[in-house]
Amino acid sequence: MNPLRDILETVGQRRKTLEVHTDEEAVISELRRQFDTRNVDVTRRQLGSIDEAGFVLIRDSDGEFRGALGLDQFEAVLSPEDHPPWELADTGYDQTVLFSFLENTLFSSYNRRQMLATSREIEERAWRVGTGRLYAGFQRSDALRAQTDLYDRLATRESVAVTVFLEGDCNVSLADDVTVVADSNGELGAFWFLVYDDGESGSQNCALIAEERTDGRYFGFWTFDPTIVGDLIAHLETRYALS
Repeated sequence: MNPLRDILETVGQRRKTLEVHTDEEAVISELRRQFDTRNVDVTRRQLGSIDEAGFVLIRDSDGEFRGALGLDQFEAVLSPEDHPPWELADTGYDQTVLFSFLENTLFSSYNRRQMLATSREIEERAWRVGTGRLYAGFQRSDALRAQTDLYDRLATRESVAVTVFLEGDCNVSLADDVTVVADSNGELGAFWFLVYDDGESGSQNCALIAEERTDGRYFGFWTFDPTIVGDLIAHLETRYALS
């Protein structure tokens, strides 16, 4: 049994529709490439006489409307920029609307740059709130080594307890405040994940989980669902004796 994959598969059963209103063939092709997964249908509607850049509607499995976003904002989700979490917080940069729009919607073929930028949304939340627990799965030592300065600084943020996970032995030097879990059970090498629990009301809880199914390409989702976040935390704390 692989609990991380089980959670990923459970979300995969929640089929959604992205209704894309655009006259640009390149736009619809890119969105279909990104989101034509087993739980997402991408459909197209012509703009016709509407004088605007285009927009996307999201509908659940029952066809109910769940949100709308302009294509200019939507592109920021597909090709997000990478900023340190304290820079996002200090400048008031807020992608909450963008991040929420595609909650619990599987993405496919995210590369490492996209994964890193998406991870920043959760790290920024932990930095801004300043309390709780942040669990980050890096898969390999090299990936963790590239983020040591960032995670050393995150660990100094008021009352945020930071734990990092990776496959195999850890040969990375980190601040004493960062807890390191190194294991060779297989799941830590296959999954990139971040799980944040705000330690208070739970209103800021969120998670990102993705499986590396081919070299450097990821399949996964992000979520604010308290049940999913709670299940991830329970698994990590039980499996790796953190509680």
